[in-house]
Amino acid sequence: MVKTLHRRLTLFFVLLTLPVLTAALAAGGWLYRQQQREAADALFLHTAQSLCDSLTQAQSVKDSWLTQRQQAAGGILDLTDNGTPTLFSRQNRQFPGTAALLDLAAAQAAGAGLDPDRTDREGNVVFQLVSFTVTDTAGRSWRGAAAVLPRGDAHRLELFLLQPAGLAFGLWPALFLAALWLAGTALLSGAGWLLAGRMVRPVRQAWQHQNEFIAAAGHELRSPLAVIKASLTAAGTADAAQRESFLAAARRETDRLALLTDDLLILAAGEAGALSLHPGPVAPDTLCIEVYEQFYLLARAKGHPLTLDLPDTPVPPLTTDAPRLTQLLSILVQNALDHTPPGTPVTLALQTTAGRRSAVRFSVIDHGPGIPDAAKAQVFLRFYRGDESRTRKQNFGLGLSVARELAALLGAGLTLEDTPGGGATFTVELPAA
Repeated sequence: MVKTLHRRLTLFFVLLTLPVLTAALAAGGWLYRQQQREAADALFLHTAQSLCDSLTQAQSVKDSWLTQRQQAAGGILDLTDNGTPTLFSRQNRQFPGTAALLDLAAAQAAGAGLDPDRTDREGNVVFQLVSFTVTDTAGRSWRGAAAVLPRGDAHRLELFLLQPAGLAFGLWPALFLAALWLAGTALLSGAGWLLAGRMVRPVRQAWQHQNEFIAAAGHELRSPLAVIKASLTAAGTADAAQRESFLAAARRETDRLALLTDDLLILAAGEAGALSLHPGPVAPDTLCIEVYEQFYLLARAKGHPLTLDLPDTPVPPLTTDAPRLTQLLSILVQNALDHTPPGTPVTLALQTTAGRRSAVRFSVIDHGPGIPDAAKAQVFLRFYRGDESRTRKQNFGLGLSVARELAALLGAGLTLEDTPGGGATFTVELPAA
């Protein structure tokens, strides 16, 4: 599922950005072609001006020279002397379509303002040069330039220069743009894959954690269910004395199974953000006394001296969820009673800190074997057990995970430190009201 989502997000990114790349390259190609066209127009006008200068200064014009200029221009050159076509022009007009094209060019030139009969106040012919475009009968576009050249004594030359205006884009620019498009597509695909990977990383991690959580929960559920099934089966064929023993074992495993279910529900609700919080005024010393009284008899039964250490000065009140905080402290006290040898003391302590931000600290201090530094970050993981060699599992390794979830819900800090002289100290810190 995550791989499919990764591929779809990559495809969505590419489809979203590829039109932008295509439009940018198309605009670049269009600008390149416009620049080519403008450069060709400027070169054409320069050629026409140069031809006019040469004809104005020349004493005589040879057909061979006109042929060379026509070939250099790559179009059609027409020259008339006082309205009479020269021999060179008459030969050009014999080619199919040339005469009709020149007639269209003359009409376009007249529309552009060219007047062969224009003279100045002294009656001299005025030099004129106009440019235009013309379309022949076949639909092809031509650049055109027409000029009237004075030759003295009311003598004039009329010049027409035509050049195909169709500008091919060219193979190399097209290949270059195609290569840019392919390279851009590849880069966008790579970037989309990386970005999609970063986007689905939390989903992948959540999916992996969920699978690990389900696998671990299924593994933990298997043991109590197997014991319950075996005990009930044996109780069906046992005598009265043995039946009570088997049923007691089934009840114990049922209680463990209920505890596991409650812990799993809390963890699942915490991940989904569905844990409810009902804050209110709380007296920290009163709450510690209630937790102490709740575990006093249990601690004595397990052989642990349980003490309560309260400060002599008044403790500022808290604004928090009292049942959730009680549940958090109960988990820490229960953890200390379960993981320390009998006879070792356990202390529930309450402290306050002064300063710019006063806080209230609840500490559960034990004097057991302690927790190695390498395992301090792992004890809050789900289903973690410090002693994997145990064959009789009295707990499921979920208590501290639930404690961390409750601390995050309450906005409290939960830390683990070594107890001076040996042992572990879990501290819950909340800001004072």
